[in-house]
Amino acid sequence: MKKEISTKNWVMILIGGDKHFLTEKEAGEVKQAIINGDKYIDLGSVFFATGQFAKLINGPDYQEAERFKHGDYKCPECKNWIPKGKQCGNCY
Repeated sequence: MKKEISTKNWVMILIGGDKHFLTEKEAGEVKQAIINGDKYIDLGSVFFATGQFAKLINGPDYQEAERFKHGDYKCPECKNWIPKGKQCGNCY
């Protein structure tokens, strides 16, 4: 298996909770279609009605939100992520 760095740095979330990972170019196309008032967007592998669009978020912000949602927290001192129910081993 070949390891490659992903270029999909954006997450498009639809109203039903479906998540689609997008490249910078695809995210730009989605933004432009929403601004233009297009009813549908075709990204090749994804075709959807703009009425189903909930939000477009960049990858790091999405990962942080998911970790908070699962109960992890960021240590205020060292900024490391700590799993739910654990304490930071570096600062405390």
